[in-house]
Amino acid sequence: MTTSLSPAPTTTDERPARSTGALMLTIAGGAMVAGSLLYASGMLTSPPQDSPAAADYIAALGRDEGQTTLSAVLLHYGNMALALAWLAAPVLVRGRRGRIPTVVGALMSAIGLVTVAGFVLYDYWTGAIGRELDPATALGLYETVGANAGVGVVGLLTLFGLLGPVVAYVGLARAGVTGWWLLLPVVGATVASAVIPFSPLVHGALALVGAVAPVVLGLRMIARSRAEAAVAA
Repeated sequence: MTTSLSPAPTTTDERPARSTGALMLTIAGGAMVAGSLLYASGMLTSPPQDSPAAADYIAALGRDEGQTTLSAVLLHYGNMALALAWLAAPVLVRGRRGRIPTVVGALMSAIGLVTVAGFVLYDYWTGAIGRELDPATALGLYETVGANAGVGVVGLLTLFGLLGPVVAYVGLARAGVTGWWLLLPVVGATVASAVIPFSPLVHGALALVGAVAPVVLGLRMIARSRAEAAVAA
């Protein structure tokens, strides 16, 4: 007696995986858009300071606890959303062309931006010493903490949040996922932010210019997820 065994259908088993992947890509795309807007809002609401000096920075954060808190919350979750969203960006690359810079840039972005998200929490402490201590004592404590080797490492890693997206956009452009023009707002806004003295309105506007690229990328991720969901259905 023989028994004929036919392979179990795989379509039903495969669909949930594709559907879950499409859902996660949609969430990542939404996080890319939302994170960019939250970050820009955080810059716009940043407390104004009289000069780049550390003493004026401490005074600015300590002047208005509510504004400092609002800005820090927006910047914290904006950077966190962007960091998580970048981990999904390499999914858009199908072939080998552009794959390595996209993956490397996405990982750099995630590490750098999540580091910035944690570093922003420093603002609560800085604002508190600006309110509770006399200026000289607050400045001395701020500089002592800033001289810590661990803080230096954290500050170095935040640079990944600036360089990573540039590397990733190069990879995405090489892969044909996005156009090379997306590098213009990213590089332009980053350079301008570095050379122009800090101003909430100016740097908030520059953040909005820089947000063009991640918003476009986020929408591309959402579009890809919908297309794959349609194919899976």
